[in-house]
Amino acid sequence: MKRLLSYTPEGIQAWVENVKLNDTYSNKLVPEKEITLKYREAFLLLKEKQEPDTLGDYLEFGVCHGTSMVCLHKVLQELNLKQVRMFGFDSFEGLPKTAKNDDGGAWFAGQFNSSLALTSKILTEQGIDWNRTFLIKGWFSDTLNQDLIEKYQLTKASVIMVDCDMYLSAKEALNFCAPLIQEQAIIFFDDWFSQNLDKKNMGEKRAFDEFLQENPHFDTEELGSYTANALVLRVFRK
Repeated sequence: MKRLLSYTPEGIQAWVENVKLNDTYSNKLVPEKEITLKYREAFLLLKEKQEPDTLGDYLEFGVCHGTSMVCLHKVLQELNLKQVRMFGFDSFEGLPKTAKNDDGGAWFAGQFNSSLALTSKILTEQGIDWNRTFLIKGWFSDTLNQDLIEKYQLTKASVIMVDCDMYLSAKEALNFCAPLIQEQAIIFFDDWFSQNLDKKNMGEKRAFDEFLQENPHFDTEELGSYTANALVLRVFRK
């Protein structure tokens, strides 16, 4: 009988990681074709309204397995936008313990969990450029601060992905982004309509409504969607 597995702790761990990787590839949370088209549309629109070399960075809040970052990376390569960096913020432990108390119990702790090691492996296998890609591990309340802005010399965000599901997490992400939005930015909300949270004034919609109230110098323009739950908005200064 052909030997298939080394029954050592290392061999078993390697097998487990391989199973996780294969499962991730077959159960992606984001429709690649649709989001790639929307990313391309977003950057082409930004390029029309400003010089390409003035575009800021891409910030993603809620990375999970990194599918959307891979799609974004392909668009940056296609459009030759070499100066745009990609930042992915995630606990890499799933949603926080407070999830069950947020948005009327729509979420649970540990949901959408992917380890930093697994996500990094997926991104590497998909050819991500690690010279322009940065994964920031930790809870938003611990990582989204001035120290991080200074460390990476963050000055401008042009495209933002809010895929952290919960109201509180979305609010923390948007508050962090506010001073980084200069003349305009395009924001992708992955779960705006999820579980009818928008109709209940919860989730990402509530977080964004409060963001606009706290930043009255911003106006918005709807740019469609890429799934039934998502909404894409252009935010610009009045």
